[in-house]
Amino acid sequence: MLVTTIKTDGSGETDLKAIKNRFLEINQQRLERTQNSLKWKQRNFLNLLPLFFHVNHKQLPGYVSGETPAGISLYSPDKSSIEAAKSLANNFDYKESAAAKCDIHSLFIMGSVGTIAQSEKSDFDIWLCYNPTLDDNALTELRVKCDYIEVWAESIGLEVHFFPMDAEKFRSGEVHQLSSESSGSTQHHLLLEEFYRTSILLAGRFPVWWLVPPDQEKHYDEFVHHLTHNRFVDESEVIDFGGLSKVPVEEFFGAGLWQVYKGIDSPYKSVLKILLMETYASSYPNCELLSQHFKQKVYDGMTDLNALDPYSILIRRLEDYLIKRKEKDRLELVRRCFYFKVNVPLSAAPRSKDDWQRSCLKELTASWNWKADHIEELDKRNEWKIHRVLQERKVLVEDLTHSYMFLSKFARNNAGLSRISQKDLNALGRKLYAAFEKKPGKIELVNRGVSTNIVERKLTFQQSVARSGVESWQLLNEASNAATKSLELTAIKRGSSAAELLTWCHFIKLINPGTILSLDTKVGSLQV
Repeated sequence: MLVTTIKTDGSGETDLKAIKNRFLEINQQRLERTQNSLKWKQRNFLNLLPLFFHVNHKQLPGYVSGETPAGISLYSPDKSSIEAAKSLANNFDYKESAAAKCDIHSLFIMGSVGTIAQSEKSDFDIWLCYNPTLDDNALTELRVKCDYIEVWAESIGLEVHFFPMDAEKFRSGEVHQLSSESSGSTQHHLLLEEFYRTSILLAGRFPVWWLVPPDQEKHYDEFVHHLTHNRFVDESEVIDFGGLSKVPVEEFFGAGLWQVYKGIDSPYKSVLKILLMETYASSYPNCELLSQHFKQKVYDGMTDLNALDPYSILIRRLEDYLIKRKEKDRLELVRRCFYFKVNVPLSAAPRSKDDWQRSCLKELTASWNWKADHIEELDKRNEWKIHRVLQERKVLVEDLTHSYMFLSKFARNNAGLSRISQKDLNALGRKLYAAFEKKPGKIELVNRGVSTNIVERKLTFQQSVARSGVESWQLLNEASNAATKSLELTAIKRGSSAAELLTWCHFIKLINPGTILSLDTKVGSLQV
C-alpha cells in the first residue's frame, strides 16, 4: 500500500528531514574515515576533487578549457578546499557567482572506501553525475578532464576511476559496455544495490532513495513522485537512480559469471561477491538486499557506524547463510577471504592507537574462535610456498565453481538469459575458457592472487621409466615435515618431460636465478 502522507514528530520536524540528516551524518563520518586513512600527500584529494569539477582553472589538475562542463549543484567550497587549491595554483582565487551553471549534479565515491575493507590498495570508483542536457562535445571534454585527473591522482599514489553518469539514462536501464572495471549488461540493479549501501556523497544532490521508506520500496516510483509533486522535497536537491523493488533473475547469473572471471586474479574478493549472489538467489523472490537491510537500520535509528559498515553487514549475511546450511569448510573460507580483504594483520603491531578497523577485526576473529597461531599463519600469506598455494587455489576454485553452478541452475530454472548481452557473455566466456580449461600442454597459472613469492630454494626433476619404456617426470621440492622436524622431498607436479615441468616452473615464477636445480635420471641421457 502506498503511503500518501508524511508524518511529523511532536516537535514539528518532519520525518523526512530527520532521515535525511541521519544519512548525511553517516555519510560525513564515512567521509572522515576515508580522509583519515589517506597518507599525508593524499589528504587534500577529497577536498580538491569537487572543486576541480566546480571550476575550470588553468593551473588546477584536469583543466581542458574554459568551456568544459563545470559547477556542482548545491556546492560551495569551504576554506580548507580553497587553501588546498592555492597550494597547487598560487594565483587561484575563488569567487562565488550567483548565476553559476550546474553542469554536475552529484559526485560520489563507491566501493570499499570508508569501510572496514578499505586499504592502501583500495581504488576510488567515482560516479560523476552530469546534467542530462549536455551535448556530445561537452561530454567529450568532461571525459578528458576525468582522464587528466586520474593521471594526477596516480602521481600522488591513488588509483582513481571515473564513471560519468546520466542518472536518467541509468534509471531507464541504459548501461555501459563491458570494460575492465564494469560488468556491462550482466548486472545493473546489483550495481545500484552496491552503490546505495557503499556510496559516499562528496558534493551535490543526495539520492532520493534515502527518503523512500524500506516498506515503500515496492512503490518506489509512486512514492518519489508523491514527494516531488507535493513539494516535500525539492527536485533540484535530489538525484534519482531508481528503486530496487526487484532484481531480475538474469542478473544473479550474470553477476556470478562476472565474479568467476574476476576471481581469476582476485579470488578472495570474488568468493565474497559471488557467494552474496548465491544467498540472494537462494531466497528468491523474497530476498532482502543488503542495501535494504542497511536502510532499515538507518530508519530504525541506528547510528553505530561499525554496525552500519557495508562490509560488516556483508560478512554477517554470508555467515548466517553458511551456518544455516552447515557448510563449515565454506564458512571458514569466507572468513579467511574477509580477513584478507580487510588486510589488517592482527599479529603485527597496531598502525596507530586509534585503529578502528583493527578493533572491529579483532572482535570478529574472537567471535570466530581464531587462535593466535592461525592468525599468524594467515598474516604470512605472502610467504606461502607452492604446496600451500596449490591447496588454497583448489579450495578457491571449487568454491567459485560451486556458486557459479548454483546460480547457473537457478537461472535456468527461473528465467532465460535474454537480458544479458550476448557480446558480454561471449567476452566473459572466452576469458573463462582460457583461464580454467584444462588440456594437455597448457600452463596453468596457479598463483594468481594468493601468495606474492613462491620461489623455491631447491628443486629436483626426477625421472621414472615404466616397463614399457615410457618415461615420466615429477617435480620435487624440500618440504618441512612437522612430525620429524626435518626436510623431505615431496612431489609438486608430474609431467611427460623435464622441459614441460621446467616451463611450468618458469611461468608460475617458482624459480629464479638463485634456485638450485638438480636431476635424478634413471636411464639413458636426458631428452627434452
